Amino acid sequence: MSIRSTSARFRRTLARARGDRGAWSVEVAGFFLPCMLLAIVIVAAAFQLAVSRLDLESASASAARAASLQRSGAAATAAARQAAEDDLSGRSITCAPLVVDVDTSRWQRGGTVTVTVTCTVNLSTLAMMRAIPGRMTASSTSTAPIDTYRSVALGGDVDRPPAGVPA
Repeated sequence: MSIRSTSARFRRTLARARGDRGAWSVEVAGFFLPCMLLAIVIVAAAFQLAVSRLDLESASASAARAASLQRSGAAATAAARQAAEDDLSGRSITCAPLVVDVDTSRWQRGGTVTVTVTCTVNLSTLAMMRAIPGRMTASSTSTAPIDTYRSVALGGDVDRPPAGVPA
């Protein structure tokens, strides 16, 4: 084998290698870009889920506070439902259905009222993309104290103030 044939073979190999230029950019365009777009969509959907979770926490807290300001258990239930609906209106979360459960078992002066807000959300509406299937049910529970120096109705009668406190 002569040096000329070896150098000719080497030139042909280099010529073939130069012809493969640009193959990497095709691989990037064909594989990495769709993967990056999918990752961006997943991150955006996760962000929307986190924001909706915060909206639900806020709704349960405002519902518990509204319930604790009422004079009776029945009024507390109605006020909690209304406060949760008002807090969630105009937010990123749309519940279908919205369930507001009010626990008035400790309804007394110095007691507490606990409100659980449960929401079922279509993921396609939440992420603002129709291609995402499924539903998610989330709930949030908040407790608010009832003022010690407030009169509350217990079974239809108005409770008397504690001893030593003028009426």
